[in-house]
Amino acid sequence: MRTAFCFTPDRTFFTPAVRAIASLIDAEPDERPEIFLVCEPEDVTPGFDRLPARYRERITLLTFDFAAYDKSLSGKGRFSRAVFRRLFLAEVLPGHVERIVSVDSDMLIVRPGLSRLAEFDLGGRPLAAAFDMIFLMDFKGEDDALVQEFRRSRRGLGLALDTPYFNAGLMAIDRAAWRREALTERVTRALAGDPERYPFMEQDALNATLRGGFAPLSPRYNFMGDFFLLDLERRIEPIVLHFVNAPKPWTLDAWKGEARFAENYRDWFRNSPWPEQAAAPEKPGWRRARPPLTKVRRDFAARLARFLETQPFLDGPLRLAA
Repeated sequence: MRTAFCFTPDRTFFTPAVRAIASLIDAEPDERPEIFLVCEPEDVTPGFDRLPARYRERITLLTFDFAAYDKSLSGKGRFSRAVFRRLFLAEVLPGHVERIVSVDSDMLIVRPGLSRLAEFDLGGRPLAAAFDMIFLMDFKGEDDALVQEFRRSRRGLGLALDTPYFNAGLMAIDRAAWRREALTERVTRALAGDPERYPFMEQDALNATLRGGFAPLSPRYNFMGDFFLLDLERRIEPIVLHFVNAPKPWTLDAWKGEARFAENYRDWFRNSPWPEQAAAPEKPGWRRARPPLTKVRRDFAARLARFLETQPFLDGPLRLAA
């Protein structure tokens, strides 16, 4: 199946997107998937053409004026219009592409396995994606304020609490099925008609439209959010790390999380066309130890692990024995 891996950053996320692409290439150097960097002309950071050949020759840069596609949509808060670009990939990519893997710019590919997304049978569903913490947080406990907030959010989308809700940061899209279900038109119409209903924007609108009708990937393909706090990384062995929260680990002066992530970005940018992005404080506030595994987190991890072990993930079952 002709598959394209696609990144859709704005100017702010352009260089992290290039870092993510480099991690994809380095994780599976013998694979040769098509890789598209899709953005507007002004998003391209100077220096892109000075990338080492092993990266630059693998990337097809596609620039468009997306106003023709997203003129009815508006960004919100720290999210620009670029978040909507993944909705239009089925319209703008070359016609030979059958499967589209949309990858967020705040991801790192740390193990081989992303290429498998070209092979999975989606069973006629338009996309495969991993559960979001907006859904999985239910296993933390009834009294948690964030659990209640996420439940209200899902109910506001018309979703029952047991309806799986996915994270749109990584989606493996069957282009034909996506078009057959007219997802671009339905989701953009929903967003334009009632934007306040969708606080998580295109992700909310996709979930509200599909109502659980997606193929579930395991957290191997989207290890995000609270997963980093639950001592599950060793057992899940993720392929994709997703830094969903702000600040991001490449903002070296603001990052307060684990040092290993900031150091990853620092070391890569130091040898990139953008070495200025490797500048870090003399005494950064990065955490040298893993986050403390409190009783609340241990209990959450145990309940979450039991649930995940029951799920028929597209990429195979998880075995999470301690």
